[in-house]
Amino acid sequence: MQHFVDNDAGYLDWLNGHQDGFVVNTYRHPSPGYLKLHLATCPTITRMQPFGKTLTAHEYSKVCANSRIDLDNWARQTLRGQLDPCGICNP
Repeated sequence: MQHFVDNDAGYLDWLNGHQDGFVVNTYRHPSPGYLKLHLATCPTITRMQPFGKTLTAHEYSKVCANSRIDLDNWARQTLRGQLDPCGICNP
């Protein structure tokens, strides 16, 4: 599992090497209040959104893993939170 903050190049590298992986879009400091789960190929987390300037800086960061189970466990055990699946990519 990797957490990307202020590192768009590293994040995009991870995506390219882990097309079968999963990504949690969360706040810069992960919080149970926002844990959006995506497939690594989801267009909402693989390209810049309108008016966006970065993928892993300012308010948001990305937590990435090869296994959804690893991310589920991380959210539950570390943050006492639950992942919210993306309605576009349906992970």
